Amino acid sequence: MKPGRAESVWLALVALTLAGAWLAETGAEGSALTLTVAALIAVKGRAVIDGYMDLHDASPKIRRVLYAFNALLPLLVVATHWFGGAIARLTALA
Repeated sequence: MKPGRAESVWLALVALTLAGAWLAETGAEGSALTLTVAALIAVKGRAVIDGYMDLHDASPKIRRVLYAFNALLPLLVVATHWFGGAIARLTALA
């Protein structure tokens, strides 16, 4: 039995999640890892939006908002990695 589109997307998401878990277990650190994780977040988010949210009939504005949100999250991960200390100082209460 050939998997349908939803099953194929789900299998891809599982594979990407396992890849992310493997990366976490390597104990590596640095910008290369952060950029790889950010790319995984972007690909997985886009797969969920395109594979499960049925936005092909939705308003283009709604699609653009979700795609922008999906692009923002990996950027925030990278910004947190590179500027984490400055962000912590800006948001500290004391």
